[in-house]
Amino acid sequence: MKMSLMQKLWIGSWRYLSWVLPRQTALWAEDLFLTPSRVPRPLSEEGFYKSSEKITLPGGIAAYAWGSSDHPVVLLVHGWSGRGTQMGAFAEPLVEKGFRVVAVDGPAHGASQGLRTNVGDYARFMIEAQQSLGPLKAVVAHSFGAGCSVLAVHRGMQAEKLVLVAGPSRYELVVNNYLKFIGLSGLSQKHFFRSLEVKVGMPASEMNVGRIGNGLNVPALIVHDEEDKEVRYKAALEIHETWPRTELLATQGLGHRRILKDPVVTQKVADFISR
Repeated sequence: MKMSLMQKLWIGSWRYLSWVLPRQTALWAEDLFLTPSRVPRPLSEEGFYKSSEKITLPGGIAAYAWGSSDHPVVLLVHGWSGRGTQMGAFAEPLVEKGFRVVAVDGPAHGASQGLRTNVGDYARFMIEAQQSLGPLKAVVAHSFGAGCSVLAVHRGMQAEKLVLVAGPSRYELVVNNYLKFIGLSGLSQKHFFRSLEVKVGMPASEMNVGRIGNGLNVPALIVHDEEDKEVRYKAALEIHETWPRTELLATQGLGHRRILKDPVVTQKVADFISR
C-alpha cells in the first residue's frame, strides 16, 4: 500500500492512540484500509482505452467493451488500486474467439463512483454488472478482484468459468498483515475486525477462496507467477489444493502485474474460456 507522508504520520500516532481511543482509531485505520488509490492510466494502456466502447453500468461503474454486442460476455475485473484498461491485453484474444469483452473500473477506482470499497461491496458490484450484462461466459479477475469474483459467484453471480490471476487465498491474512504494519492495540484490532465484518457481510476468517470455490459448480483456472512478490505463489497452491476442480497455470519472471500483458498467458486464458 503506497502512502503519503501525512498518512505515515497518522499511522505513527495511531499506534499510541489505539490504546487510549481503541474504537475510534480502528475506524481511522479501517478508512485507510478501504480507500484505494486512483492510479492514472499509463501510456501503455491508451491503446486499449481508445479502441474500446465506453459504457456506464449501474451504480456509476465505468466500463470498456470490445467485440460484438450479441456475443457471449467475458468480464474483466482488476485488483486493488487498478483500473479496467489494466486488463485490456486479454481483450483481443478473447474477441478473436468470438466473445464480447467488458472491462470495468471497480467502485472507488478509475472513472467509477465512490471513495471506499471492500470485499463484500466489490462482490456486489460484480453481481450487479452481471445482471446488467446478462449471464457471463467467464470472469477474468486479478489480485483482490480474484477472490471477490469467487465470493460474487457464491452470492449469486452467473458465470460459467472463472480465471483467478495472482489472487490471495485468504482475506484474513491480508487484513492481519495490514494490522501488523499499523501496530494497533489488541482491543483496537477487535473493533477493526467487527466493523469490517459488518461491511463485508462475513468474518474475514471465512473469506477462504479455495473453500468457497470448492462449494461452487464452476471450473476455474488459477494463473500465478512463481516470483510474485506481492501475492506469494503459495497462495495459488493453497487455492488449488483446497479447490481440486481448478487448473493451475504457473509462470516465471512475470511478477504480479506483467502477467496481465503476457501474450502466452492471455492466449492460454482465452483457450481455457473457449473450451
